[in-house]
Amino acid sequence: MELSSIATEFALVMARMMPFFISSGYGPLQRLPGFVRVVLMVVFTLCCSLLIEQETTVTGTQWLSAIVGEFLIGLVLFFALQLAFVTITFWGRVLDMQIGFGAAGVIDPTNKNQDPLLGSIFLTAAICIFYVSGMHYKLIEGIVFSFEVLPIGSGFFDLKLPNFASLITLMFSVGLFMFAPVIILMWCLDVFIGLLSRTMPQMNIYFVMLPLKIFSGIFLLGLFSMHSKFVFENLFEQVFIFWSRMLS
Repeated sequence: MELSSIATEFALVMARMMPFFISSGYGPLQRLPGFVRVVLMVVFTLCCSLLIEQETTVTGTQWLSAIVGEFLIGLVLFFALQLAFVTITFWGRVLDMQIGFGAAGVIDPTNKNQDPLLGSIFLTAAICIFYVSGMHYKLIEGIVFSFEVLPIGSGFFDLKLPNFASLITLMFSVGLFMFAPVIILMWCLDVFIGLLSRTMPQMNIYFVMLPLKIFSGIFLLGLFSMHSKFVFENLFEQVFIFWSRMLS
């Protein structure tokens, strides 16, 4: 294989890998330092280039379109994966508002943004479960499988795009399965506090009942979080099912 062909193959493989490593937001690799992600991207690109063993000939006029096409394929795959972590963070933000942690937050050192307190806790737990349950192996297998189904240089329009709206609905429904009981019970407590403030208007009910809300919310969250491992694994499984439908 000529050196130009090897360089072309390496560049196209890296273009598909790039969204998983350089994208900001929520994901299994986004908490790592930038330098570590770049090194991992180069290592994974080299490994995939050795595994796929495909002859690639891209002329000068097709170079840009091939790079963009590979990047878009990787972006679609990464977007589906990121939906699982976005769902967890979203419901964590909702719980923050319900329990009373709305004014609190955690600074994300990777992007300098303020993330919700409970959302950050559940996101960290989800990333740990992602690696402990072996989902990162499925992630690597899925990426390698994408090169087998869609050879490099095949183009973005060869990708079968299922309905993303159905995936988003399914993700948020599965996430709601764990967080809905806490949200409903905290809403009932808010109704009780509202009725109490009407009967005793001279009291500052908000500051009096805030410790009770926080204690009740943490207790209920701990009670209903026993099934969180099952819920998180189900979210990740839905991502890989979506990948298989998209690549089949």
